[in-house]
Amino acid sequence: MPIEIQSSPVLTSPLATPPATPASFIAGPQPRLLSRLRDSGTSASETFARAQSVLEREFICRCPRSTQLYARAVRVFPGGVTHDNRRVLGHSLYLSKARGARKTDVDGNSYIDYWVGHGALLLGHSAQEVVEAVSLAAQEIMHPGGCHEREVLWGELVRQMVPSAERVRFTASGSEATALAVRLARAATGKSVILKFEGHFHGWLDHAVNGVDLPFERPFSSGVPDPIRGQTLVLPPRDLNLVEEALKTRGDIAGIILEPTGASGGTVPVKPEFLDGLREMATRYRVALIFDEVITGFRLAPGGAQERFGVKPDLTCLAKILAGGMPGGAVCGSKAFFSKMEFSTDAKHDRAHRVTQYGTFNGNPVSAAAGIAALQGVKRMDGSAGRRAENFTETLRNALNTLFRLLDTPWAAYGTGSVFHLLISDRDAAIALRDRQANPANIAPQILKQKSPLDGLLRRALLLQGIDLPQGRQAWTSAEHGQAEIRETMEAFGLAIERLKALRCL
Repeated sequence: MPIEIQSSPVLTSPLATPPATPASFIAGPQPRLLSRLRDSGTSASETFARAQSVLEREFICRCPRSTQLYARAVRVFPGGVTHDNRRVLGHSLYLSKARGARKTDVDGNSYIDYWVGHGALLLGHSAQEVVEAVSLAAQEIMHPGGCHEREVLWGELVRQMVPSAERVRFTASGSEATALAVRLARAATGKSVILKFEGHFHGWLDHAVNGVDLPFERPFSSGVPDPIRGQTLVLPPRDLNLVEEALKTRGDIAGIILEPTGASGGTVPVKPEFLDGLREMATRYRVALIFDEVITGFRLAPGGAQERFGVKPDLTCLAKILAGGMPGGAVCGSKAFFSKMEFSTDAKHDRAHRVTQYGTFNGNPVSAAAGIAALQGVKRMDGSAGRRAENFTETLRNALNTLFRLLDTPWAAYGTGSVFHLLISDRDAAIALRDRQANPANIAPQILKQKSPLDGLLRRALLLQGIDLPQGRQAWTSAEHGQAEIRETMEAFGLAIERLKALRCL
């Protein structure tokens, strides 16, 4: 059993809830770093490239089998990876085993894991109840090509736990879930445009490529024709007046979709009152309110963000924890918005007017077994798994910010629940966040989403210290993370920061 984390007075900031953010923060390179580089006659890009080369040589020495596997992978996979977020500047890390909060690479090196299956493993790696359920299901029936009892049990659990779930339909992934939700919204309203917000991620399919990464006006993937992208309207987040203006002046909006804690798992957080405002407007203008709870579902509370904040959407997209680490997603919501999926006795009507959805692996027995075990674990403990992960993460954020202050490092850790984010690309905003002089919900998305060359260097330096932290803007924890992980993570961050300073990157 993991140790229950209690916030330490040594690690917790004495300041109260963050006050309102100062008027503005201007993103830009850290002045101290630029001054040091000008004095030495070295450009920032040259310094970062030199540091990358040094860290990469150390990685190759530490992880020779990973290096060999990556050399093979680049001859098989475009980009050398099977998921864009797993690409790094250098050789990829290859894992072989995982349990609890830790995993082991193919060279036998151990790491504290802050990916936890891209957020899917709230109960930790190889949770016994999940492993046993998957093993039993695989031995009994891998794929029946028909209906089975486990899919019913899985759907019933979703209905019991998610406040808005009157009907459930399974998919094979979170991206497929958002695509189905968009189709249901369009069918129910007879309109075509989906309103989304800058920075919010809703999968990789055509409906979701607009307004994800900076610059927001550029789609994050090619290969999607302009007419298709034109069916998605992107607005700046947090501004209810802009939403109402769009709903009032346009007659083609079918639904509003968002991550309920804010863009990229809360990297750009929104305030709860924003959700209340969207709910009222969606009802008044008769459009669908869609919560993308792929990350927040069953993590912020057993019933997700909608339980925690008391706002019911019309449709909810689920994945990750839903399937206990196996492939799987779902859309759930009100009977009214699922009515277009019901079969009638009129075949011609169904052929022309019904929302169809196929999927060879929808609700498959093995994913269903893993999902049932994971959700029963969350439900049986009345959310204590989520609370353990959240308590750990709050302590971790406080500890990191204390460390950053002690080491005079202009970085900040922040977040909601058991998801945490690091801001290292903007000195002034990070210091304000670190010292609790600012509320991240008031800091510009362009600052919070800004990437930095230090992202990759920090990840590499931490890997060499036994910490696997996602490169970018969000990381996850599990109920299996405990006091030992706090201590080791702080030591690793301290050593990584000193290393980056020695390499003249800080």
